[in-house]
Amino acid sequence: MSLAQISRNEAQAPVEQREALPLRIVRRLANSRELTLFVLVVLLALAMTIVYPHNFPTGPNMRAVLLNLAPVGILVCGMMLLMIAGTFDLSVGSTLALAGVWAGVVAGWWGWPAEAALLIGVVVGAVAGLINGLIVTRIGINALIATLGTLTIYRSLTYVTAGTGVTPISDSFAEYGRAADPILRIQSPFWAMLVLVLIGGWLIARTRFFRQFYFVGGNPRAAQLSGIRVDRLILIGFVIMGALAGIAGVLGAARLNSAVVNAGVGIELKVITATVLGGASLKGGEGTVLGGILGVLFIALIENAMIINAVGVFWQGLVVGLVLLFAVSLDRFKTAGRA
Repeated sequence: MSLAQISRNEAQAPVEQREALPLRIVRRLANSRELTLFVLVVLLALAMTIVYPHNFPTGPNMRAVLLNLAPVGILVCGMMLLMIAGTFDLSVGSTLALAGVWAGVVAGWWGWPAEAALLIGVVVGAVAGLINGLIVTRIGINALIATLGTLTIYRSLTYVTAGTGVTPISDSFAEYGRAADPILRIQSPFWAMLVLVLIGGWLIARTRFFRQFYFVGGNPRAAQLSGIRVDRLILIGFVIMGALAGIAGVLGAARLNSAVVNAGVGIELKVITATVLGGASLKGGEGTVLGGILGVLFIALIENAMIINAVGVFWQGLVVGLVLLFAVSLDRFKTAGRA
């Protein structure tokens, strides 16, 4: 760069900075999905506090919002990992129900200790994830078809296993889902989700092993040539996804002291919506756990606003679907902008 160019740039810099300041804020929001979601969540919470001062900012309502988002938040950790690798799992809702029912059968019908029931529920979820992973990586069936098929199979196995469910399970088992902290009085599923989000976020962002998922999602062929065992990595991702669904299933069954066979119906829509809204690309290689959990919180606040306004449950599904289309459109525009 010549001296004249440097002098000209220095003269133009203050003008550009003055002109670019508002644009830089907008561009920063547009480029950072986490920051955008954080601003939206804060604005939505402030608006609801002003409009519904007697309904929204209350302790019981806040506890209900945080507790209801717990299962979706747990599942988002695994779904984000899979979508970073360029794949996904539609069977998470059925896996959640199957794990919860098996934990209920072990503790409620067989009388085994609650700890054993919790462990078996998680193992059932991990095995379901392993089957998904083997179908996708070993047989080579597309994840959409494979997990759509296992979604039906796992749901059927849930009905075959327990019929109408297991109710009640046992008091000792229920303690693991109903235990609450003495200050905020939020039950254990939320705290379990928080721990998993922190651990998952750190692992994906900081560890070499989990950062390989970004390489696999960004360019599977290049990742394979660089020595990454792509199939094994995706298989591990499905097992983690299944285990997380198992954790969500057993905690949900413990909180209700009831293993419900239709638990988790439609939850995969919320999970994928939150994951894409949180920055995951449908083509893989992008996304963070923080973005995913902010997406979960955003959807939970929208649902809470509809509940306060007595909007019917069928309209809530419509709104979640629209949010998914909006999130996919954002991903589409972002990808087109890079082309």
